[in-house]
Amino acid sequence: MDRKDPRKISGERKGLYYVGMAMTAIGVVLFLSVFYYAFMGISGNDSMEPDFGFMKNGFIGFILIGAGNFVMNLGAKGAAGSGLLLDPEKAREDLNPYTSAAGGMISDALKEVDVLKKSEEEKTEIRVRCRHCRELNEEDARYCKSCGKEI
Repeated sequence: MDRKDPRKISGERKGLYYVGMAMTAIGVVLFLSVFYYAFMGISGNDSMEPDFGFMKNGFIGFILIGAGNFVMNLGAKGAAGSGLLLDPEKAREDLNPYTSAAGGMISDALKEVDVLKKSEEEKTEIRVRCRHCRELNEEDARYCKSCGKEI
């Protein structure tokens, strides 16, 4: 039986992410081309009537940037994780690589500052055994909680 590791992102989702990234990059280039054509039109055109035909590149680029970001989000978080599907169980499954990575990063950071080590040390409790009934009591207890005699 071939079981898929839930902490790994599938190849299809990685492909979607990179396609979205390419769409966004093309959109940015198209959007920035408007400024280039506007500058070249102002400096090199002797006609009195301005030509705004290059503006369609900006609109197409703007749409590609938005669509590319959507596709990147869909690839990164999956259909349910990005909110396209309203299925909480599937969303947990889709977001599992990120939640496990975030938990690992938090654990690493806590180990770095020795918070986990201190909390483990604080968990060790010292108990005192009653001489009469052999019951374990708190370290600072004066009387046994079981038989009531002085420790």
